Amino acid sequence: MLLKTFKLNQPYFILLFPLVAVGLWIKSLMFPVGFEFFQAENAMPLYQPIQFLISSSPLASNLAALSLTILLSFLILKLNVQYSFIKVRTFLPSSLFILITSGMNDFHAMHPVYPAALFLILTIDRMFDTHDKESIHSNAFDSGIFLAIGSLFYLHLVFFFPFLWIGFIILKPNVNWREYILTTLGFLLPWLAVIAFYAGTNRTDEFIQTLQSNITFHQDFLRHNLPNQIYIGYLILLTAIGSIFLIGQYDGKKISSRRYFKAFFWIFLISITMIVADQSVSQEIVMILAIPLTYLISNYLIFMKRQIWGEVFLYILTAGVIYLQFV
Repeated sequence: MLLKTFKLNQPYFILLFPLVAVGLWIKSLMFPVGFEFFQAENAMPLYQPIQFLISSSPLASNLAALSLTILLSFLILKLNVQYSFIKVRTFLPSSLFILITSGMNDFHAMHPVYPAALFLILTIDRMFDTHDKESIHSNAFDSGIFLAIGSLFYLHLVFFFPFLWIGFIILKPNVNWREYILTTLGFLLPWLAVIAFYAGTNRTDEFIQTLQSNITFHQDFLRHNLPNQIYIGYLILLTAIGSIFLIGQYDGKKISSRRYFKAFFWIFLISITMIVADQSVSQEIVMILAIPLTYLISNYLIFMKRQIWGEVFLYILTAGVIYLQFV
């Protein structure tokens, strides 16, 4: 049974789910195609060196994206082990992350959202580490720096800045003004360094144009794409069911777990708001959404009373992801 297998906590599974990722990406690896960027999407300051290295090789682009997907799945596993959002230790969140993100075929090639997601997870880690700590000055500063670095790969990550303040309010209700200042300073420093670099090399206009293009370009990734519409719709269904289930068991969870899930909710809410309000956001946002969704859906699949339905939901998701590889 698929769910029973993914729920296991056996050492050999560390090798198994990277193989699952390779299997789901096999068509892209055999027939590699680079990502078709819109103007300046690949021109953000920290992504330019990566683009320079892989632009001439679609296979290198696909391998880089796959490697980061596997790395992100390991970090998702690490977060659950370290902070115990879900009471049991399981590889299911990592497996679900690979499944959910593998369904977006266009992103079987390197994209700025991959390193951005990496730094968002590092931001989450530093924020969650503040729970039960008296002094959180370094955590606040580091979280701001990590989020800023991620946004210099993928500009839309700047819209998650409110999450820094909201997250600390959720995790540390008695946060004082110094933490807000340190978080903001940490976020500003990488941006000020980049601005100074472009100003010092007389490329300020180029930098402004890059930012404008990333914000104003119109994306329309769901219209005229029925398979993606169905896939996103199914993820929305699982999210709704998982959310209702979490609300039902909310009072039985530890205080720390409640706070962590509240923080994840804000990542989800900001991502959805961006989809609705920001015309330049495309299907890459699924990579960000997948971070909170893996824990939410995993919590539902692990603790639901009738496991047979969990098997059905997971088989449908897996079948859908495999189907999407060939449409």
